[in-house]
Amino acid sequence: MIGPLLAAIAAIFTVLFVIGFLLSPGDPIAELKRRYRVLSRMPPAQVEEALQERMEGLAKRFPGKSYRWYLQWLVTDLERAKR
Repeated sequence: MIGPLLAAIAAIFTVLFVIGFLLSPGDPIAELKRRYRVLSRMPPAQVEEALQERMEGLAKRFPGKSYRWYLQWLVTDLERAKR
């Protein structure tokens, strides 16, 4: 009686673990860059250049932060401007 119950519980946990693993977030920097491209509404050739210029400006304004922090700041700024 206990054996089938434990097998069922183990199967449920295995399925939930696999689903959680498959739905785990990808690369956060790639996602932020994608959101920046969408929000900036610039031609693809100009997006990278504009992104680098803005990142350099932020690095001077807020030295010592991570690349992800600067990128998140830019995306948040664009989202705020769109409201």
